[in-house]
Amino acid sequence: MTGKQKEQFCLLAAALLSPPDGALVSDLKQGELRAQLDALVRALHADRQILTPFLKGTDEPEFLLHLKREYLRLFDQHEGERISLVESTYKPWTADQTCAMAFATSRGLLMGDPALHMFKLYEDAAIAIPDEFRSQPDHLVLELEFLGLLYRSGSQGQLLQFIQDHLDWIPDLKTELEKAGPHDFYRNSIQLIHLFMQHEQKVRNGEAHG
Repeated sequence: MTGKQKEQFCLLAAALLSPPDGALVSDLKQGELRAQLDALVRALHADRQILTPFLKGTDEPEFLLHLKREYLRLFDQHEGERISLVESTYKPWTADQTCAMAFATSRGLLMGDPALHMFKLYEDAAIAIPDEFRSQPDHLVLELEFLGLLYRSGSQGQLLQFIQDHLDWIPDLKTELEKAGPHDFYRNSIQLIHLFMQHEQKVRNGEAHG
């Protein structure tokens, strides 16, 4: 896979995990995007069946409505299954051994060490965080978009370090999502991201190329 292809995948993955809208459905109907997905599956040596939820049914009027309902059911933090897409919630709130706060090692909290580090990365890159993400700068959608930026203009070292530091929690997300019995659209979205990160880890270990 080229750096451009990897950048495009990151932006697509971010769109798949954003609140669904008409633009997403329209994009999924485009031949160019479908060709990108095919190329990705070949590069990852994955079963092409993983693409079925993104290619079938997109012309049906109910498709977007089903996605919206499922997104709310899975990810709404008030009434849904409360599957978190925020890195901090999957890790101890801080690794600082000198922190005296009672919840220092607790999980499930926002604005932990990963969030603070993401704030620093955005600041260094002169990136403004959208208002809706101010309390969760380590949301997976933002992290995927930032990874896409690194594929465009970062070094190989920066890329692999970012994946190691900030995208090592995807297996935990997969586990939590599966408990909720998700629609294949979201199950396969996370599986694609997981396969992609595994591939990049193999690149880091010298077990795969590009």
